[in-house]
Amino acid sequence: MIGLADLAGTGRDWDTARRSFTWPAIDRYNIAADCLRAPADRPAVLGVRTTTFGELAAASAALARYLLVDLGCRPGDRVAVKLSQSVDMAVCVLAGLRAGLVVVPLSTVLGEDGLRHRVTDSEPRVLIAEGTADDAELAGTVGADLIPTRNGLPTGRPPDRPVMADTDPGSAALLMYTSGTTGKPKGVLHGHRVLLGHHAISYALDGVRADDVAYSPVDWAWAGGLLLGLLVPLAHGIPVVAYRQARFDPQRVIAVLREHGVSVGLFPPTALRLLRDSGRLTGDTAGLRVRCLVTGAEAVEPELAGWTRQAMHATLNNAYGQTEANALVGHSTLLGPLDAAALGRPYPGHTVAVLDERLRPVPAGVAGQIAVRADDPVCMLRYWRADAATAATVRDGWLLTGDTAHADESGQLFFHGRDDDLIKTGGYRLGPAEIESALLAHPAVAECAVIGVPDAARGEVVAAHVRLRPDVVPDEELTQALRDAVRRRVGAHAVPRSVVYVDALPRTSTGKVDRAGLRASAVR
Repeated sequence: MIGLADLAGTGRDWDTARRSFTWPAIDRYNIAADCLRAPADRPAVLGVRTTTFGELAAASAALARYLLVDLGCRPGDRVAVKLSQSVDMAVCVLAGLRAGLVVVPLSTVLGEDGLRHRVTDSEPRVLIAEGTADDAELAGTVGADLIPTRNGLPTGRPPDRPVMADTDPGSAALLMYTSGTTGKPKGVLHGHRVLLGHHAISYALDGVRADDVAYSPVDWAWAGGLLLGLLVPLAHGIPVVAYRQARFDPQRVIAVLREHGVSVGLFPPTALRLLRDSGRLTGDTAGLRVRCLVTGAEAVEPELAGWTRQAMHATLNNAYGQTEANALVGHSTLLGPLDAAALGRPYPGHTVAVLDERLRPVPAGVAGQIAVRADDPVCMLRYWRADAATAATVRDGWLLTGDTAHADESGQLFFHGRDDDLIKTGGYRLGPAEIESALLAHPAVAECAVIGVPDAARGEVVAAHVRLRPDVVPDEELTQALRDAVRRRVGAHAVPRSVVYVDALPRTSTGKVDRAGLRASAVR
């Protein structure tokens, strides 16, 4: 079977890597089979104890048989997994996939409404969770069987032969939900092919190595966390650290990096800023072997990559994508430097374009919508039970991301923002990302979010919400300095009319800045 590791490119620069990459013909493929190809005695999941690939394979095969034989699940049935990062979660995800079921990851940080919406919408046949009274009630809303994990996973009778569904790349595998920044979260249905579509993560990690150890603080219930934090590393035969905190603790994260010898991983910008602001890595990298981190999900200031190099002696590569189509564009030190302010270049194997409203490519320097060919393995099969939404997103063979950007002559993309986040002021269309980048360059700013608020004369005006670094006291002089920074780097038309200092920025359930919530608050 051709697997993810077989698709790692050999090019040593962007152009040759792109020219040399071709998608092989693959008739049969199962994510779980790919993730369990490593030698049985090799470490797979690190945590309280080390679990080998052989143990992971045996436990997931036994649970798969229990789902199929004891509970009577059939291929295509949904199995919801509401667990935090753990060996149990890894086993449950792989068991569902090898049984030919559709895995629905549910975050343990979701509130009652968020969980109820996802369960009601996906109608799982089985819910695997810790087994609290709330879990039982949640399963009861759709008549799902509840498998409680508090006393261990059921194994049933050992399978007579390994359970591995005979799936093809387009067979349904994962049902993951968007963050719901513009309405109720939509279910995004992916085929088994989606893991193959993450071949470019090897570039983003500057080439996966046999002695790498992966870790991400991102919840495995989200697309980035599940794929980059668990499945991609396993498919490359390297161990992953299973550790999740209710609240990000820089001191504990640094200890985890040291304890397990973490070398690669996915760290969102917010996590990196918290590490930076903690001051705990200044001149103290003893015991760390981190060499490359991937970041993304929001605007990434170039200064953050500089801090990562200086404080952690590691490279930081931005990678752009979304639940519907991940890991499309980014950086790779392996393939050569790009403009630090750029979103990156399309990774080899992905056909990405910037299109106008008529779905025509726009010239270099002109803003348009980022789109990817819809037959790309990394693209969703469709939205779950939402034909109209699918038709609006997948058009003329393109999957439209809803994000705006422009490309330069070399093909580098520069992010402007979500279509919904664009600020229309006095005849200008401003993307919040470039304004936020200018603000983040100021040493007093820890993080920020820029929105447009209604204005009778200009349609909208720019408003900036800013969280300052520890011990910085806001005053009028700082406010003027921030406005001047935007004026110099972006232009007078983009200067924030108001600068609001906050202790924290509102976030969606996936950890992204909730600009829709900020806009709603601004008009109350």
